[in-house]
Amino acid sequence: MIVFEMMVIITLLIVINILIAFARTLQKKWLRILLIGFAALLLLPAFMFGLRMFLKG
Repeated sequence: MIVFEMMVIITLLIVINILIAFARTLQKKWLRILLIGFAALLLLPAFMFGLRMFLKG
């Protein structure tokens, strides 16, 4: 189960990184803010999975 949680965390962090990198190239400010906001919201589940992984041992 720990391997699954690690894979979810890594996948979420990769998606967050891609979203932020793509958002920084955009000219439309509203779309940039939307994508960076969505990436910031994805940090919460990544953090929660990481916390659960470390607490389960």
